[in-house]
Amino acid sequence: MKSPTSPTRSRVIGAVMATTVAGALALAAQAPSYTQAGTERTAPPAVAKDAQGRSDAMSAAKEYVAEHGSMFKKSKDDTFVRTGVHQGSAGTWYVAYERTYQGIPVAGGDFVVAVNKDGKVTGRTSGQEKTIDLASVQPTVSKSAARSDARAELKKDEGATAPQLVVYAEGTPRLAYETVVTGEKSGIPSKLHVYTDAKTGETLSSWDEVVAGTGSGYYNGSVSFGTSGSGTSWSMTDTSRSGQKCGGQNGAAYTGADDVWGNGTGTSLETGCVDAMYAMNKEWDMLASWLGRSGIKGNGTGYPARVGLNDVNAYWDGSITNFGHSSDNARQLTAIDIVAHENGHGIFYTTPGGSSGDNETGGMNEATGDIFGALTEAYAANPNDPADYLVGEEANLTGSGPIRNMYNPSALGDPNCWSTSIKNTEVHAAAGPLNHWFYLLAKGSSSSPASPTCNGSTVTGLGIQTAGRIFYNGMLLKTSSWTHGAARKATLQATINLYGTSSCTTFNTVKAAWDAISVPAQSGEATCGGGGGTSCTEVTTTGSAMSGYSTYKPSSSGFSAAAGTIKGCLSGPTGVDLDLYLQRWNGASWVDVAASEGTTSTETITYSATAGSYRWDVYAYSGSGSFTLKYDVP
Repeated sequence: MKSPTSPTRSRVIGAVMATTVAGALALAAQAPSYTQAGTERTAPPAVAKDAQGRSDAMSAAKEYVAEHGSMFKKSKDDTFVRTGVHQGSAGTWYVAYERTYQGIPVAGGDFVVAVNKDGKVTGRTSGQEKTIDLASVQPTVSKSAARSDARAELKKDEGATAPQLVVYAEGTPRLAYETVVTGEKSGIPSKLHVYTDAKTGETLSSWDEVVAGTGSGYYNGSVSFGTSGSGTSWSMTDTSRSGQKCGGQNGAAYTGADDVWGNGTGTSLETGCVDAMYAMNKEWDMLASWLGRSGIKGNGTGYPARVGLNDVNAYWDGSITNFGHSSDNARQLTAIDIVAHENGHGIFYTTPGGSSGDNETGGMNEATGDIFGALTEAYAANPNDPADYLVGEEANLTGSGPIRNMYNPSALGDPNCWSTSIKNTEVHAAAGPLNHWFYLLAKGSSSSPASPTCNGSTVTGLGIQTAGRIFYNGMLLKTSSWTHGAARKATLQATINLYGTSSCTTFNTVKAAWDAISVPAQSGEATCGGGGGTSCTEVTTTGSAMSGYSTYKPSSSGFSAAAGTIKGCLSGPTGVDLDLYLQRWNGASWVDVAASEGTTSTETITYSATAGSYRWDVYAYSGSGSFTLKYDVP
């Protein structure tokens, strides 16, 4: 067996800590402008910027990806392209990548690398399950056939793009066409992405950019919100929050001779815009103050709103949010939770991984809207629409009350618990498990109202702001075709990134909430605590760690292992940041197959192994000293 030398792992340190804005919105710094009730308007909170931290994160991620291509199922024909750098909380940055295969875009090949304030990679997510190895990239199905197949997916289509050749990486990678069909579905605009197998003509999957939903109420009482103008010329355009305006179906913002809007009646479209603008302002400010996000899109911009949609519904289509009316036509659907829900789809879309995927992803997209609705209600603290975990309770859409219940989804016929059948569940119903998880994380199982768990456990909530931070930072590790299992891994990693491992209470609550909705533990998910060799007993080896260098144990030539579970427990002196990697010989080189990259001197790995040759790689990110590695081999 030939054993080449692996590259030395390098150390990248970020010089500047990213900060987030916290606390209440400051009023005194704003020039006064008057709105519906003559109250002072306020500008949005600022979001801290950290150019050095961003640069250090990009450098650390680039080096990590170059060194650990096997962790992302990289083939010799893959090229990785950085597509975004997202600032999370507690100084963590999330660097997103997409890939091409022989120059062809890979649908589902995206991944994200998390880098902490010190420039250290602390986690990664990848949606691709297998390395791409196609016999040919020449299609046998024509573009015209693929386009016809895609157009047949909508009963009313208004055209389709030219099919683009892609590698469809869900499951076993296949050559495919992606076609975008524009039209209508159930009376709502549709922009449907359809994947067609380029060898067989089979429709592989589809997803819609337009995400429909429903929400609650129309009264927020006397409120202030951002407008623009002076003298006798005013507009429902918020120049302090780029992209936010509201008007009718022609897309133009409402205007007036003064800065007083609406008449307080449910049938007034201008009143509907008052509620919409107020809710958009509150969501924008919540994102900045609680989560450190700049605008709905994350780049300092948001989506314009329209009212007067002639439908008992509302939707986000990638460019705007559009709001209809209740079934009795007495109310506009522009209360806080529906407006925040629709903009929540925009947040889902503009975080890594976008919105593509099956009904499980679609259900999580719907739940994301509900979660941002609950977060915005809590932040607004408006007594006319108190914070709750019901969706659509004030709209009374068809006379039957709320449309979803986050603390007990089954009360309205939606599943409380995750199962494999979620992939085949209608997307609004499929929101149930993630909504339930968020309520348990925020409020707990024994709060008021009580929330039944799927495993009979008791979960103690962390508060909605902490739950929101964990959920959002988990979203910054999101990849395409998002699943509950992937979200479990991402939120556990996000919790470590946010709160470290010195205390595991918060981490254990996140884990308990996932257990409580029946989402099982995932291979390679983060751990908190443990280490020190307490769970590994078979073999013990010692060594000396030196900052910035790798040490291979038991030797650079590795050891043989049968199929089964390999466990590793690494412990070193306090203050030394150790990482542990398990590598497998693939016939040509050593590749990482599992990693534990915490920020402490103890690391553990549990890996379900196939028969083969393996070795341990102990890396000291910072500090030096002797270490002990205990491991069990099948």
